[in-house]
Amino acid sequence: MLLRRAHIPQEEVFLVGIEDVVVIDDSVATAADRARLQHELLQKELDLLRARLEIVRSQVGVVAKSGVTWVNASARSQLGSYPWAKFAALAASSFLVTTAVRKLSFGSITAAAIPLVTAAMKKSMR
Repeated sequence: MLLRRAHIPQEEVFLVGIEDVVVIDDSVATAADRARLQHELLQKELDLLRARLEIVRSQVGVVAKSGVTWVNASARSQLGSYPWAKFAALAASSFLVTTAVRKLSFGSITAAAIPLVTAAMKKSMR
């Protein structure tokens, strides 16, 4: 029986060992000995998978922390030194505009929009 370990990524090779293939010899005396050897190999494989899972968990933690740092730096570069204040002002202004538009009747909105639309169409035809 062969247990192949070629599916392990290059950065995790240090977890495997030197050999690439583990062979369970059929000349082992009894079926119980073969079962014991196979159990040991599977236990080692399980330990390897647990170690790989820990590597993935640590990488996820690093990615999450770097993502938060990147978002904070991106917001500061786009919005300046007080991004939270600018965001709050944007949210408040959009709330006020939405409230004002809801209070207007639909007829007055279209009456105001028609000249703007026709001016835009005339400008694009020139």
